[in-house]
Amino acid sequence: MQKLIEEIKKTSSDMARRGWAESNGGNISLRLNKDQFALFDGYSPKSESFPLPVSMPEIAGERFLVTGTGRFLRNIELFPEKNTGVIELDSQGASYRLLWGYEPQGAPTSELPAHLLSHCSIKKKTNNQSFAFIHTHPTNLIALTYAVANLDTKSLSKLLWQSHAECIVVFPAGVEFLPWIMAGSMDLGRATADAISLRNLVIWQYHGICGCGRNLDEAFGRIDVAEKAAEICLKVMAAGGAKQTLTDEQLRAIAANFRCEVDQRLFE
Repeated sequence: MQKLIEEIKKTSSDMARRGWAESNGGNISLRLNKDQFALFDGYSPKSESFPLPVSMPEIAGERFLVTGTGRFLRNIELFPEKNTGVIELDSQGASYRLLWGYEPQGAPTSELPAHLLSHCSIKKKTNNQSFAFIHTHPTNLIALTYAVANLDTKSLSKLLWQSHAECIVVFPAGVEFLPWIMAGSMDLGRATADAISLRNLVIWQYHGICGCGRNLDEAFGRIDVAEKAAEICLKVMAAGGAKQTLTDEQLRAIAANFRCEVDQRLFE
């Protein structure tokens, strides 16, 4: 179990030290793979069953390591058993119960619907090969949603691709843009799940970003690259705007060089 705990400690600490997780902002969930799942076979449930707002048969019976509601990510490295926990869904995916953590008492993040619905999409789209989902508050990406008018998926994806040459390699499908929706709501959960089925990064306007990956390192890395591009973009804007930028031909050339499957609709 220690290896699993060390993984979420590292990710949460990296997020906090970058200033992406102010107060109790941001949350992390990891669908446990076969080996991680078995670590909790001997644990008795430590709570009653809590109903989910909708049934999710796609992830029925699955176990998840999830950060706690109202808990600070920066404290996970100090007290992982207090600030994180493991939940298990029932055989219909209609409810969950606690197996470990959230000491002495607590619950998973208030964004749990967005996490679990997104895990349904991630499991399906990756043929059960991706397990991690992160929501966090990177400063520059949030600022970009205020600074640039009329953003949508196409314009935001192109803006980030053109701001940093690594972007089209790290997220060749682009970044899905969601106009503001109330945090913690089922509307946001459903919209995020739909968005993450199309792309590996989803921007919540004025709020933050969600990213998925095979593991926490991959999910974090995608967000980190997008945030770096947003920082570059804002500095260029502050310096009077871009005088030149990567062209569509150059972006396509980078993608071809690294054998990336780009969403060509974003060039249209």
